[in-house]
Amino acid sequence: MAPKLEKVEPYRSLGFRETVATAERVEFEVPLAGNRNDKGTAFGGSLFSAMALAGWRLCEKTAASMGISGDIVVKHSRIDFVRPAQADVLAVATHRHPPSRTKHGNLAFDVSAETLDTDGRLCAAMYATFRLLAASDKKKE
Repeated sequence: MAPKLEKVEPYRSLGFRETVATAERVEFEVPLAGNRNDKGTAFGGSLFSAMALAGWRLCEKTAASMGISGDIVVKHSRIDFVRPAQADVLAVATHRHPPSRTKHGNLAFDVSAETLDTDGRLCAAMYATFRLLAASDKKKE
């Protein structure tokens, strides 16, 4: 696991486990235990956290493969909850488009993430944009 990822408290406290981490795809196992809501299914906030962190990690891996480092932040996200997750899920993040530069010189990522139940059925889907902030522009985007 990456040192930066280990510093993100929800990654550790929610029990996520990275199983795949490449510049093209990131996967996290998300246990139901410790992430249940009052109905006994996966808490939506935990699913969101897993997808957001998988997307963030995907951007980190992609930037590293390009020889670029910096602070990665989420700029915008939208999530759709499709069905309750009644068991452990897999959070998967991939790129929707190749990264591009913004007018401020930041690197922009367009990410798709989803959680799948043990039968491979979609539980939630997220579309998000992330930024790798240019050193001189960390407050503009």
